[in-house]
Amino acid sequence: MSRFRTIMNQSPAIIISVIALTFSLGSGAGYAASVVARGSAPKISWHALHLRNSWQAAGSAFHTGNPAYTVSNSIVYLTGVADRANQSSPIPSVIGVLPKSARPKHSLWFTAYNYASAGGSSIEVLPNGDVEVGGSGGDENFFTSLAGIVFPLGS
Repeated sequence: MSRFRTIMNQSPAIIISVIALTFSLGSGAGYAASVVARGSAPKISWHALHLRNSWQAAGSAFHTGNPAYTVSNSIVYLTGVADRANQSSPIPSVIGVLPKSARPKHSLWFTAYNYASAGGSSIEVLPNGDVEVGGSGGDENFFTSLAGIVFPLGS
């Protein structure tokens, strides 16, 4: 016991930090569990992306979701798949337009998935709300996914 008192007298900061760490870990886990148990997770409502330039929702054809967006905790999320009947339509092309409440302040570029084995797609989200599909010779018109496009509101 005298050895423990000696350590405590020499380094009270160590003892205090260990106690604080123990309480903080326990209360954080308890808080997280209580929030989940109460069901206070935010409700997310997806809104259809208004499509343009002959783009159409292709969620049912590819067994995925249709183009949509949501804003949750000041983060904008895009999802869904779109295509065009005319496979030779020019790219880049505006696929749809986000409302003012979901637009960035600057142009943002993202890599996108298309149906091609070669050639990549890109998505540019512009401050005016345009969501533009670009590419390098893949099948952008046949299949363009918006899944995984996420950005902070006003970025």
